[in-house]
Amino acid sequence: MKQKSPFKQKLIVITIIVMILLATVLVVLDWREIKQIVGTANWQWTIVALVFTFISYLCLSFGYVLVNKVFGIETGWLQLFQVGIVSTALNNLLAFLGAAGHSLRLALIRRPGVVAGEILAASIFHSYINNVMMLLMLAVGLISLLASHIVYGGGAVSLGFITGIAIVSMFIATAILFAGRLRTRILKITNTVWHFVTRHNLPNVINDFDYALQQGVVSLRSHKLAVTLLLVLMAADWAFAAAAIWFCLKAFGTPPGFGVLLSGFGIGISAGNVSMLPGGLGVQEASMAGTYALLGIPFSQGVLAAILFRVVYDFVPFFASLVLYGGLIRKNRQANR
Repeated sequence: MKQKSPFKQKLIVITIIVMILLATVLVVLDWREIKQIVGTANWQWTIVALVFTFISYLCLSFGYVLVNKVFGIETGWLQLFQVGIVSTALNNLLAFLGAAGHSLRLALIRRPGVVAGEILAASIFHSYINNVMMLLMLAVGLISLLASHIVYGGGAVSLGFITGIAIVSMFIATAILFAGRLRTRILKITNTVWHFVTRHNLPNVINDFDYALQQGVVSLRSHKLAVTLLLVLMAADWAFAAAAIWFCLKAFGTPPGFGVLLSGFGIGISAGNVSMLPGGLGVQEASMAGTYALLGIPFSQGVLAAILFRVVYDFVPFFASLVLYGGLIRKNRQANR
């Protein structure tokens, strides 16, 4: 009997989890309310959400091309753009802390003459800028809520605490990335822990990564226009993604204001990113819906919008990217012959 491929097995597991999630939602919530909301939903807004999702992926992928060019990776921009789309779609659906996306980029770009550490350094730097923009967006949303006095008392304290964590996280990540000595110490500690557990040192790719990241950071200083454009693209990526969830919420009822939108979206995405589940499946939806409910959005509307956003922003791009993935695999095989 022919065994299923790991890729197909993952898809089966994801489908089962989604079905369990949907079933749980229908059991927990009032069926009549769900039926009424779904029956009166304005599904045309889903098309608009898909358009904004498409633009978001374009911004993120063009940003990936820019980073690779600044880091000196000699690969065609069209191929880098396609790799950016495919790896992002995979990462959003299956990854834990970006591991799947980084691995796929390494597999699709690596060829004779291209150092693995350079690819990894460019990929991680791209993810860093993207995550910083997401944390900044979350901080803006939370500060907007606090300034508008939408929340009071304990809620305000909690949001202030979350805002502080987001800002501190940005500073820590920036220090690790740009402070060479600190980064080197962290890599040495990582290698020591790895050797203690496996009795082996980490491969040379770690040293290559450290060197490539250092050189890339130096190169950024002479590419100020590219850096500025990169920041604009990463900010636009999250802005269009937030617009997509806004239209998903609008499909099921009255959409929230600016601060509520960014806070619920940012907290949901952050919770999904740090969860142990692939793509934060279930955790992202529950966190997003729960935050929106605390901020005045009906829980049923938040849950349905979060699930619709998952379909629009993760599932549709993932299956659409499989067409590009096949072409990239063929190009990679030809280049490595």
